[in-house]
Amino acid sequence: MNQTAGTSGEARTQKKDPSTQALRGLAVLLMVAGHVIGDGSDRGMGVPDESLWRLSYLLLEDIRMPLFTVISGFVYAMRPVSNIGALAALLRGKVRRLLVPLLVVGALLFGMKLVVPGTNTTPKPSDFWRVYFFGYEHLWFLQAIFIIFLLVAVLGVLGFLSTPLRWTACTAITLILFVVIRVPEAMNVFSVNGAISLLPFFLIGYGLYTFFPARPRSGALISVAIVFLALYMVRLTGIVNEWEWNSWASRALNLSVGIAGILLIYSARKFITFRWLAWIGGFSFGVYLLHVFGSAGARIFLEKFGITWNPAVFLVCLSIGVGAPIIFQVLVGRWNIVRMLILGEKKNPRQRGDVATDPSSASLFKGA
Repeated sequence: MNQTAGTSGEARTQKKDPSTQALRGLAVLLMVAGHVIGDGSDRGMGVPDESLWRLSYLLLEDIRMPLFTVISGFVYAMRPVSNIGALAALLRGKVRRLLVPLLVVGALLFGMKLVVPGTNTTPKPSDFWRVYFFGYEHLWFLQAIFIIFLLVAVLGVLGFLSTPLRWTACTAITLILFVVIRVPEAMNVFSVNGAISLLPFFLIGYGLYTFFPARPRSGALISVAIVFLALYMVRLTGIVNEWEWNSWASRALNLSVGIAGILLIYSARKFITFRWLAWIGGFSFGVYLLHVFGSAGARIFLEKFGITWNPAVFLVCLSIGVGAPIIFQVLVGRWNIVRMLILGEKKNPRQRGDVATDPSSASLFKGA
């Protein structure tokens, strides 16, 4: 184990790990697939709540965004903040990386829903301000992860993540907060509930890189798989039989399934290290931000031509939801107006190495 978080990122190579890139690709595919299906019968494909499509959505609900967040914490740990000066630099970088795209993409998404017929919901023009103060569609994640980056950076500056014991204590506290605290929706400013829900997973990713760099042995992998399957069966049974849980028990089960599932995926990541998946992972931030424009547009187009067969709708919307943002980044991702306002990148230097030749520069998890 490394003894300090401050030295781990400096001591180990920061060369991109194909397995980490593949995890990004898997995370973005799961995320887009979930949004294509929709979280209710009036969202996405509009499938009935009792359908297998809805079941598939619910069974991956505990893994999709937590997997994104674990990878964020893992990559952040490569260059953790350790002093006040670095904290100021991180704040500037995350404003550029997260809040600028929130402003621009949020406005574009709100405008699309306002003027394009066939979208699931049509907002009121007077609600535009809510895009930036409350979670709006999938962009809530930008707000939540911004809070998480700042909070974890402060914890690092204060030395609360410098040893395995301190990291464990901080992570345990966030696990408790996950279970017992939810802010009323009217007070859920800047997606603070999302930050509470995802903070444990960010710290888990941080700990995996900093304190547990070695791959687990096969025995440990089998144990994690058994625990996950047991928890997953309880979750599946509860969904099918519509068990009524109290809020704490439900959150504890969600949290347990998420942690076990992600540890299993992380431990077995070498088995999913496919070049095509890693390639998609390199465009993860752009796909995350822009996939709704492609998937929603594809669904509306198919509906106009009377194509409503769910498997076809799902595959087409998933393909375009992932593919269109990648094409967008390859074609115009080098333009400064796109890099800076949509992708949150720095101004393109006058040299080779833009999005088209280095797609990993568009990753959601790139450091500030």
